[in-house]
Amino acid sequence: MKGGDTARPLNRVSDLDALFLASETPTQHLHVLATLVLDRSAIPGGGDYELVQSRIAERFHMIEPLRQRLKRIPFGRPIWVDDPDLHLQRHLHHVVLPEGGGLEALARTAADIASFPLPKDRPLWEAWFVEGIEKDHIAVIAKIHHCAVDGVSGIFALAAFFDVKPFPDASTQPPTWEPAAPPGALEVGRAVFDGLRRRPAAVARSIKRTTSTAVALARARGEEAPLPFSGPRLSYNRALTARRSVAFTSVRLDDVKHVRQGLGAPVNDVLVALCAGVLRRFAIQRDELPARHLVAGVPISERKAEHGAAGNQLSFLLYALPVHLPDPVERLEFVARSASLVKDVYAQAGEGFFASIASLVPLGALAPLMRALSAVRVANVLPPVVNVLISNIRGPDLPLFVAGAELTSIFPMGPLIEGVGLGITVVSYRDEVAFGFMACADLVPDVQELAAGVHVEMARMLDAVNNSG
Repeated sequence: MKGGDTARPLNRVSDLDALFLASETPTQHLHVLATLVLDRSAIPGGGDYELVQSRIAERFHMIEPLRQRLKRIPFGRPIWVDDPDLHLQRHLHHVVLPEGGGLEALARTAADIASFPLPKDRPLWEAWFVEGIEKDHIAVIAKIHHCAVDGVSGIFALAAFFDVKPFPDASTQPPTWEPAAPPGALEVGRAVFDGLRRRPAAVARSIKRTTSTAVALARARGEEAPLPFSGPRLSYNRALTARRSVAFTSVRLDDVKHVRQGLGAPVNDVLVALCAGVLRRFAIQRDELPARHLVAGVPISERKAEHGAAGNQLSFLLYALPVHLPDPVERLEFVARSASLVKDVYAQAGEGFFASIASLVPLGALAPLMRALSAVRVANVLPPVVNVLISNIRGPDLPLFVAGAELTSIFPMGPLIEGVGLGITVVSYRDEVAFGFMACADLVPDVQELAAGVHVEMARMLDAVNNSG
């Protein structure tokens, strides 16, 4: 694929992507991560760093955010341009865990990687090759900024590096790549002028849409219809530090489907109710069980085929998490009612509502404001916008391979926001549902307790189904 001789259309960062970029602070790192565990037993010679490095070199250019860096332009949002000085060695790293490290040691390594921001002078991603997990297994920890991908597009990006059979034919290998020429000054100037010309009408539409949705949200009745800033403050709802803690675990997809069928609820509601049970158990362990529900921020994908595989296409829903209810069936019924209410509000708002809000934010003022609020730790004073972040992403159903190694597990990790020191990201892959817990290490040093709670609460939900008949 030759691109160095012609310039491509201007690829300006969207309002929503720019919001993620401008909101980053020294303690609020807005990157996403995925830990990929691979079985390398079928690779001749055992499968080394060089094999994975070679695969990344062959295919990274297929995903725009991996080959592009940000370029600032006058008046507002930056643009993406191919990086003519891209050197893969600046993005690739190699780690060997202590002998017998296992999954917990891998999670600690992921936490260390998550604890510092990505450099902004290059494409906004890194990949870490990890050895020493256990016999015949390696891992790759992928890290990319949220302004470049959301959960769904992140899965698309990862899929580009995999094959559906261990050793694909040579004919399936992609062509070579050269960076495209950056847009010229005239093209940039024309785009800036056009954006300024359209801005007033776009802002007016966003204000009208945001106002009507706020009215619909205020009219929603019942305990199951939560509002922002309405949840109780827990010990992890405080100002962030830069340090992160991470835990991984997984359950069988068949168990989740069994609960879905037995209790008549969608898979997403089952997983949210499972998280509510985990958080209830955790609150009891910390002697801070509230007498009312928590509020969870739950992203929902709005991605369509025409959106491509980069950037963010999402909105956020607010779910009520009934941690105050001891019975798992009652919790699931509560979550189902909450989901129905918030989806009704979302239907009134329509797709693109969150992007409309982002278009109203003065991005030039946002970055210094966020840094100032973080420095004075304002999240210790204000009520949390939500208590916890929960994301559920459907992953591939088929087995995937990279350079002969079979992908056995995907453990996802989303970012944290000020006042919300705990996030739970869930991804399904083949017959497994994997949980990645990301937390602020100074607020949740015992994050492994949350991972352990998944199995306890899954067993309780299965018992409830089996005893209901």
